[in-house]
Amino acid sequence: MSRFEFPKATPKLFQAMLKLADALSDNAAIPPVLRDLIEIRVSQINNCSHCLRMHAKSFIEHGGDTRQLTMVAVWRNANGFDAAERAALDWAECLTRNADKDTISQSYQNLLAHYDVALISEISCIVSTMNAWNRLGIAQHELA
Repeated sequence: MSRFEFPKATPKLFQAMLKLADALSDNAAIPPVLRDLIEIRVSQINNCSHCLRMHAKSFIEHGGDTRQLTMVAVWRNANGFDAAERAALDWAECLTRNADKDTISQSYQNLLAHYDVALISEISCIVSTMNAWNRLGIAQHELA
């Protein structure tokens, strides 16, 4: 059940958010499956059922491994995630939970072992955008 419909209530703002999402998709260097994993984890943390359902579906459509999908909430204690995916998921959690300075610094150092600055910037934008969509999804939907 929806409280309001963001696209109808504020179409210009909705279009601006879509342009940002499109910019992240156009010529993206981050593989779609990794992007989906990041968006799933951020949506889990934020308790956004609408976005979680949408990105879980996308993950499967992009060829993601269903074992990862079932374990992403507990990725730290699960097999099936490589070191680069773990670094990206840790970064996503740090930014979403607004971790302390030292934790963020350590997470960033872990990212540098797998990604260059441009990719880290892209991952950071994926996380930031997903957090914004989650807040909008939560505001709009009582249940999804």
